[in-house]
Amino acid sequence: MSQGSTPGKAAISGVSLRLGTVEDAPAMLRLMDIATDWLVKKGQTGQWGTERHSDNPARIKQATEFAASGGTWIAVDTNWSPSSTEGDLNKSEGEGGELSIINGVIGGLTVGQANPYVQPATEPELYIKFLTSDRAASGKGIGTLLLDQARALAREAGVSLLRLDCYAGGGGGLVRYYESQGFERMETFEIKGWPGQILVQRLEKVDAPES
Repeated sequence: MSQGSTPGKAAISGVSLRLGTVEDAPAMLRLMDIATDWLVKKGQTGQWGTERHSDNPARIKQATEFAASGGTWIAVDTNWSPSSTEGDLNKSEGEGGELSIINGVIGGLTVGQANPYVQPATEPELYIKFLTSDRAASGKGIGTLLLDQARALAREAGVSLLRLDCYAGGGGGLVRYYESQGFERMETFEIKGWPGQILVQRLEKVDAPES
């Protein structure tokens, strides 16, 4: 696959997918901050806590590694322009201000090897390590677009097993979302009181084109 190519067939008007680079780390952290602020306002602090990830050295290191890994894909709002959010970006620096996306980035996906706290798979797989999207774009199919990209990348690599883990608390809404995307529950785990769920999806193998 050539750098920057998109093997997935899914498309959303006004949204493009591209390969991520280390320069996308701040935008990925901003999406996490936006999601955390939204969860905090709903009184749901169990998933990501209450602090902004862009201020957390461990999260900054993780996002930077993800963005530089070659396994990150970025969803960009093609209608975004710096002037359209300049006021919001300035406001976001103030206490209590609303956060705005950076450089039009409205979603991010990272795939690779399974996280170290997860039992290794018994067959070749692709693991979804990071998936998030802008809350303002909720319901527009950004998550589906990124998951379709992960499926396409797995098939291109000749892998039929796609796995991920997610937060299993808060009523299990996130688990049900992945189930709606065709994933099935497997084992559960807990890390320092944080409940997690492993989910898997079996993919149909695509025959290689005839030469």
